[in-house]
Amino acid sequence: MLSFLLFVQLLGSTLLSLAGDEHSSLGITTDVVSSDGTKIHAQAVGNPANPHIIFAHGLACTMTAFDPLFEDPVLLKTLYMVRYDIRGHGLSGKPLTPDFYTSDRYADDLNAIIEGFTLKTPFFAGWSMGGAIGADIAANFPHPLPFAGLIWLAGIPYMGDILPKVATPVALSFLPGLQDTTNATLGLQTRIDFVETVSAKTNVVPYNTKLAWIGSAGSFPPPVATLVLGRNQDAAPLLNEGSLGWPLLILAGTADRLINGSATIANMAPKFKNVETHLIPGAGHAVFYDDVPTVSNQLLSFITRIKVTQPYPLH
Repeated sequence: MLSFLLFVQLLGSTLLSLAGDEHSSLGITTDVVSSDGTKIHAQAVGNPANPHIIFAHGLACTMTAFDPLFEDPVLLKTLYMVRYDIRGHGLSGKPLTPDFYTSDRYADDLNAIIEGFTLKTPFFAGWSMGGAIGADIAANFPHPLPFAGLIWLAGIPYMGDILPKVATPVALSFLPGLQDTTNATLGLQTRIDFVETVSAKTNVVPYNTKLAWIGSAGSFPPPVATLVLGRNQDAAPLLNEGSLGWPLLILAGTADRLINGSATIANMAPKFKNVETHLIPGAGHAVFYDDVPTVSNQLLSFITRIKVTQPYPLH
């Protein structure tokens, strides 16, 4: 059973390597090295003279999930976008001990990306569990934070007491199967079932897209899932920066089966002094896949407003 699951992970890694080659022509694709020696796979597209933004994907996914945004002509023309495989995922390193999954390591990965792509005051956009990296930013970078603003795309605010408040029972039901190291059938079926919940339009998602998503999930080792899900975060610095005016944009879909966007807004919006929220009708968990034009417009509107008004830090 276990050997079969390892085969699935190797197959997923192979598919990801092919996907990386396919998309390399879009921009600069490279590996940067974090402070602990972990390789972080990343890609940049667009014009460096435009506002900079970093995208982080969700659990058991990879940076290729952002293809709809990274192929959007409007965003390519107006932004400089960087996406990366979070440590433990995709083509990035997958260390197998807890000390590689502490909050400061996630912040150091961003430091390596900022230096590697010469980014200046980027926005940070986290999808799903990638949203929790905003808490790592707040806890490990000096104030004022060197990030122009925070964006949650159906994002989890942080790892901790907020999770059962915003994650649906469906989302929580996948966690045991993602971590199981003894039952390959359960592990594979969990990843397939998870992919079916990513889009609200799953019945019309192309077969090759679903295969790519399953490949991403298949390359996510169960022991790493346990380490990622078990990491601790201090939410206090995030809430403090929010009270000081660090801008936050919350985008969520009304048909999301994994994260309750209304609950995220209700629990987190009051804690941020400069917050903007939008529930996108009919969009699922991959809100940027289900409604590219709306997400693109909301991203540009928020980024433009922050760049013009410069509300953070408060004076």
